[in-house]
Amino acid sequence: MDKIETLIDINKKKGFPRTYRFNPLVRWFTLLLGLAVISWAVFLIFVKIGTETKFFFKIAPFLIIFFAANSVLKNLFSLNTIVFKKEKITFHFLGRKSTSICWSSLKKMELDDGKHKKIILTYLEKEIEKKFSFTLSFPKMMEIVNSIAEICPEMSYDKFMKNVIISDKEREKVKKEKNV
Repeated sequence: MDKIETLIDINKKKGFPRTYRFNPLVRWFTLLLGLAVISWAVFLIFVKIGTETKFFFKIAPFLIIFFAANSVLKNLFSLNTIVFKKEKITFHFLGRKSTSICWSSLKKMELDDGKHKKIILTYLEKEIEKKFSFTLSFPKMMEIVNSIAEICPEMSYDKFMKNVIISDKEREKVKKEKNV
C-alpha cells in the first residue's frame, strides 16, 4: 500500500519541472569505455597485425569494434532524460533531436509487448497522429506512467496499462485508509 500511496498525486507532491534520467555516470562511463575500446582495436589493426598474424587475431579487432560501436550507438541514441513541465513532456537524447509532446495532444498510452518492451504514446501534432515509444527499462517507470495518466485522465489505455495505472477506486481507497 505504501508504494501506491507514493504514486498518488505525484505531480502535486513533486511539482514541475521534474526530471527523470539515466544515471549520467554510468551512461558517460559506458560511452567513454566503448570509444576507448574502439580506439584500442583500431590501434591493433594498424600497428600489431601483420601478414604472418593468425586469422583469428586479424578478425578479433573487427569483432571488438562491432560490439563496442553497438554499445556506443545504443547509449547515444537511446532515451537519456524525461522532463515533465506544466504544458508538455520532453524526451531528451544525447545523439538525436529531443521530442516534446503537449499534454493536450496525448491520446493513448499502450505497451508494445515485442522483443524490447516499450511504452507507446500516441498523440496529435498538427492534426496528424504520431507515435513515440520509450523502453520500460527507464528508471522510475511506474512514477512516470502514473504521472502521465494523472495529467491526462482522458487518455485511453490498453489492457496492460489499465492494470499498471492507479485507478480512481484505488485512489479513493488509499484516501479513506489515510483518514481512518
